[in-house]
Order: sequence, then structure tokens, then C-alpha cells
Amino acid sequence: MDPYGKKELLDFYGRHLRDHGDAPQAVRWTGRGQRQRYEAFLALCGDLNGKSLLDFGCGKGDFLGFLREREVACAYSGVDVHPGLIALARAKHPDAEFLVRDIEEEPLGRTFDVVVACGVFNLRVGGIRENIESVLPLLFDCAREALHVNFLSARAPRHDVELHYVDPAWLFSFARERLSPHAEAREDLVPDDVFLSVRRG
Repeated sequence: MDPYGKKELLDFYGRHLRDHGDAPQAVRWTGRGQRQRYEAFLALCGDLNGKSLLDFGCGKGDFLGFLREREVACAYSGVDVHPGLIALARAKHPDAEFLVRDIEEEPLGRTFDVVVACGVFNLRVGGIRENIESVLPLLFDCAREALHVNFLSARAPRHDVELHYVDPAWLFSFARERLSPHAEAREDLVPDDVFLSVRRG
């Protein structure tokens, strides 16, 4: 990640965490929007019971809480670049694995059945496009079965100046060329979002 962009990201979420604590707003979601996206990810992932899952950009571990509400029994691992968010995630879920990691600098060196990344690329920071192009291949390399990622769609009728929006056509083309021909981009799951799923053969 661009070093200035990384500092912007850490500062942004640090402020929101101080202001909102353990609430969806700490990671720039509303409660309703967060749940909509988690429902969509669960539908894309299918049956996760007995599988290993990497939650990349896990924030404060809310997706794990959602999975436990749904009684999904998977081997969960959460990774985030922000130490404050990871500290809160560990406090909430002391029995789960949470790591502070910038995978561009320190690869995980492990694979998982399924990798998800919810809202990771939504903040408009320096080098965000290059970050997407760099990180998606790293995440797909970690996925034995599938990678699922969501983005804000450039087709949304209104754009927030703080947020980053992705052209769905570019995303689909990038995924097919750089990741796998088994890629699908869907815009029918959550309004103004595009979900990318890339599966192994």
C-alpha cells in the first residue's frame, strides 16, 4: 500500500474507533448496511461449516459475531492492518485468531478454503487502485476454493468524496485476466455494491 495512503487509512479508522467504539460506525458502516453485506457474503460462500475462512480487513471481528449468530462452525481467522481494531476484536472474541498484518509487506504464508474481504477497498486513500491490483492476487493465492470481495460501484447514483468507487466492468475484466477465468461480478445483492467472486476451476 502507498505509505501515505496507509497512514490516511490508519488515521481515519483510528478517529472513527475513538468516536464510535464497538459500533458499525467505527468501520464506516451502518448497522443495516453491514448486515446486508454479511448476508450477501454468506449466500456467496455457501455452507462454511467445517471449512477454514480468512476474513481479510476484519476490523473489530463483526463478521465472526454474525457467523456465530447463524451457528456457522468454521475455522475463522481475521486479519487487519489496524492494531486498534484488532485489539477490540481479540477482546470480543478471545478464542479466535486475529492478526495485525499488512499482507503486501508480510504475506500470510497459509491458505484457507474461503477468503472474504468486506468493504476493504471503500476508503478513498492514496494509491487505492494500485492497492486493489496488488492485493487481490495475494488474496486469491490464499484461497483454495474461492475469494469473495465487495466494492462500492461507480454506477451508484451518489458518490461520497471520502469513498472509493470501482467500475464493475473494469473489475470483472481485471479478475478474468489476472486471477481466473472463473470470476463473476454481481450487482444484484446489495444496492450500489458490486461483489466479485473468483473460484478455483
